[in-house]
Amino acid sequence: MKGRREVRKILYVEPLGRSKGTPRLDIADPVVLSSIISTAVLTLTLVVFILSFRSQDKAIREAAYQKALDDYTDTIRMLVDKPELSKITVELARTTAPRSGTASASPEDMVIRNYFLLLYGLMERIHLLFRKNWIDKETWSQWSAFLEILAKHPMFGEVHRSSVGMFDKPFQDYVSDVLNRKS
Repeated sequence: MKGRREVRKILYVEPLGRSKGTPRLDIADPVVLSSIISTAVLTLTLVVFILSFRSQDKAIREAAYQKALDDYTDTIRMLVDKPELSKITVELARTTAPRSGTASASPEDMVIRNYFLLLYGLMERIHLLFRKNWIDKETWSQWSAFLEILAKHPMFGEVHRSSVGMFDKPFQDYVSDVLNRKS
């Protein structure tokens, strides 16, 4: 009989991580249940924090870009407010695009051109807001109608042609389509 007991002991293998005498975990046990719930809540909290930090980082980046766009707008506005600064634009046009209308424009024409450049930048921003679904289609259609009116002025086409590659490509493609429909 003694040999038989030894065989039983040899055949019984304890599960990994449990030693003889260690009680089995029961999910109905309040301590075990509270540990599981605490772990799940902690994990969920970490996920929420990570997501909120990501959205905060995105908002900070967008605010920084918006500040850069505001500075750009202020710079162009200076060209409208101080027509004597248009000399810089004319000199740049003479060296980079001598056949453009800007290279031989009068000071009055430069004020008009710079005003259209200011409007062009504004329309680009509004188009970007529409593409990000931050403004609805009905609101965009009102702005688009305004853009189509602006596109009828020859200086608007000049601004568009002279600024290819300097603005958002989808916006410039949209303006190209508007100008092509006009002609």
